Amino acid sequence: MKRALLLASLLATPSLADEAPPNDLGASVSVVVEPDGSTTVDVKRGQLKVKSGGTETRVGAGESVRTQKGKPMKRVLAAPAATAPADNAMLNSADVELSWKKVSGAAHYVVELSASPEFSAAKTQTFDGTRAVVHVDTGTWYWRVVALDGGGTPGKRGVARRLTIDTTPPKLKTGKPEWK
Repeated sequence: MKRALLLASLLATPSLADEAPPNDLGASVSVVVEPDGSTTVDVKRGQLKVKSGGTETRVGAGESVRTQKGKPMKRVLAAPAATAPADNAMLNSADVELSWKKVSGAAHYVVELSASPEFSAAKTQTFDGTRAVVHVDTGTWYWRVVALDGGGTPGKRGVARRLTIDTTPPKLKTGKPEWK
């Protein structure tokens, strides 16, 4: 079985220089093979040469590529960085404005919202810009954003943030005023 659609060869240096720096630690990568056979290579540190379907490309730290049998290798869009609300925010409105930084090459963004930190049964909605107002019920929610390129291919998922919605009105103290 030819699952090895992807041949990744580690370069000895974290740069394209002829000689490695004295404290060169090579490359740190992750490779994920999805059930549909697509393979994503994410370079954390150093540099990698990736070959797929006769095409070869160099991938540096912070970059990723995805390949699938019969399709050309594609660079993966960066993860959108969430800007608001802050992680672990406590809000008193069910209408929440979410925002994130623009990703170069993104045509759209998908907001994923779930009551579970694993994002099981996540609700998704697509937006054109870097802001969205979503309506959520009272409780604790987790959200993240993924950028889509012009062909609808998703990039890396952003880091999940947690927010808690509590619309309970504050308790008012009533009673006889104390005069001094």
